[in-house]
Amino acid sequence: MKRQTSKPVGELLREYLNQMGGKEGLLGARVVRCWDEKMEPNIVKATSSRFYKDGTLYVNLSSSIIRSMLYNRRRQILYILNSNLGGPFVKNIVLR
Repeated sequence: MKRQTSKPVGELLREYLNQMGGKEGLLGARVVRCWDEKMEPNIVKATSSRFYKDGTLYVNLSSSIIRSMLYNRRRQILYILNSNLGGPFVKNIVLR
């Protein structure tokens, strides 16, 4: 067997995830982790659950006051998340 040119491990992992369809799940985990890291502690504490699907971040909040405050700051939050993720991955935020 003849040796082919070598590739970085990161590139091989991306190719593998694209072939197996795992890229969306990995991106979802990154989005949720970014939410936990970049939001204020009181917002993270009021967050009961969150998940990412098809460009939309769904966030369930236990406080209606925080929900209305975040609703007014959605564009700013989108900018913060996407700049930290390195691309326009989150297109919408649904607050419940």
